[in-house]
Amino acid sequence: MGRHERVAELARLDVEGLVVADIGCGSGRTVRALLDAAPGRHAPRLVHALDHVSALDDDLLADARVRSRITDLDGPLPWRDGELDRVVSLNTAEHLGDPVAHLAEVHRVLRPGGLCVLAHSDWDTALFTSTDDQLTRTLVDRFTAAAHGPGRSDGFMGRKLLALAATAARRGAGWTVETATSWADPHRRFDQGSLAWKVATGVLASAQSDPVLAARAAGWMEELRGLAAAGQFLFTVTDVAVVLRRDDS
Repeated sequence: MGRHERVAELARLDVEGLVVADIGCGSGRTVRALLDAAPGRHAPRLVHALDHVSALDDDLLADARVRSRITDLDGPLPWRDGELDRVVSLNTAEHLGDPVAHLAEVHRVLRPGGLCVLAHSDWDTALFTSTDDQLTRTLVDRFTAAAHGPGRSDGFMGRKLLALAATAARRGAGWTVETATSWADPHRRFDQGSLAWKVATGVLASAQSDPVLAARAAGWMEELRGLAAAGQFLFTVTDVAVVLRRDDS
């Protein structure tokens, strides 16, 4: 089970007719997981796929159960008070200008008792098989500290999710923490497009301002390819998810 399927499972789609929003949906991998009616679950009646750009896969755009919406994620969410039953968000919080204010908006659009699954990778925990552990640590530290995505980022966001919820509650958006969980899925692929390759590419980019380190990082990438070809490569990163229930008050 991958991170998208885990997030969908945590959303507790245990009743029919739910209206769900995936905030920061990207191409729609979590949307697909939400629509997959696994045993003991019901497919939502409607999934709002929200992001700041249009990247949703064409087949999901054509699915009558999916409504694609484009908006500034740092602004008000495009729903009425209490309109949604569930909200899920994966790897979005680090790119927001004020994630606490965003969480207050999520609280507003959820019905009382509705659930928010707030999930994020903690990039500081990225693990790569390598023959040079010190170089790997240096590169991961640099990647974690750098803005490794478009705009702002926070490589330590996974470990901060509970604090975000507590701060939002102090500001008036009352949440009950239902669960807090983490996992680290193993990945052995290092071909182009694989998760390990994508993260390693970000690591490589973060080293480019230092010519000496950039050269060492390029060699490190080649070593990872070789280890993968020999069947000796492993990549993991810790994902953290908190399930928040909107208080009735």
